Amino acid sequence: MPERRTILVTDDSSANRDLLCGQLSNLGFWTEAANNGEEAVRVARRLKPDLILLDVEMPVMNGHEACKRLKADPATAEIPVLMMTGFDPRPERAKMVEAGGDDLIVKPVPMRDLQVRVRALLRLKELRRDLRSTQESLRELVKKEDPTESKAPFDDRVAMTAQALARLIGLDAEDQEVAFHAGLLHDIGQIGLPEELLNKQGTYTPQEFAQIQKHTILGAEIAGPFRPATVLAPAIRHHHERWDGTGYPDKLQGPAIPMMARIVSVADAFHAMITDRPYRPKHTVARTLEILAAGSGTQWDPRLVAALATSSLPQRIAGVVEGDEAKIA
Repeated sequence: MPERRTILVTDDSSANRDLLCGQLSNLGFWTEAANNGEEAVRVARRLKPDLILLDVEMPVMNGHEACKRLKADPATAEIPVLMMTGFDPRPERAKMVEAGGDDLIVKPVPMRDLQVRVRALLRLKELRRDLRSTQESLRELVKKEDPTESKAPFDDRVAMTAQALARLIGLDAEDQEVAFHAGLLHDIGQIGLPEELLNKQGTYTPQEFAQIQKHTILGAEIAGPFRPATVLAPAIRHHHERWDGTGYPDKLQGPAIPMMARIVSVADAFHAMITDRPYRPKHTVARTLEILAAGSGTQWDPRLVAALATSSLPQRIAGVVEGDEAKIA
């Protein structure tokens, strides 16, 4: 028999705690209860539950502060958090994202909604574990192929921005996790290219550019055998496609380009433009957004460009690049 999962239910109302614990027990889960955020943090560190249900409004410590502490602690950071509110979910969702929560549900919680959300977040925990394992395996492969790590194919900044962009357009927690790892690994195919080609300053010859383009295909092939890298391979292969169909390697157009590839493309372009290059100084955030707007509908997905431009995400990203410790969320 599969091991029963443990869920920590946190609510200051004993009636709500009892109701939720009863519903979850009927679904086959073990439950533990806490009546405020401070107790939830303490119990989570001891119990290491598979999932935490966390009410927003509680005495002593509210759900937002508890979630921030849980996500800041390596011992509990990977545990999915489902936040609960009895208020309008629209402003609460933004607060949930800022706190690092994985999903939000409105009370009173219907049994069917509870079942769907809980099982989705438990799958998210498994996906995170598998993706971390894939990432570690690929890092080991890169070390063998490039012992000096001079090619640096892993990009944490693009990863965080891709995840934040996925969250911004309303993708679920699983897709946000995939977006993070797609951003992290999108250039892994570079380990198969000559170092002198990657470091060349100036314009590529047509033959050199054709060789550079192969990194997308090679990257997808490198990641492909690792489970669950198959969900990442389309983003790795297609992150240089263009909305108008003139990109590479397969000249996909518009919605035919996988969503994760479109997200990585925008995140990668944004970081490339706000970063100093040997051939030019970095652009300002304002100038970068102008360039993205000019390429909206030709190079990049218009929906993603509009979502990025109308949010505070670009300024938060730029703050991190400049050394600010603010979290990209």
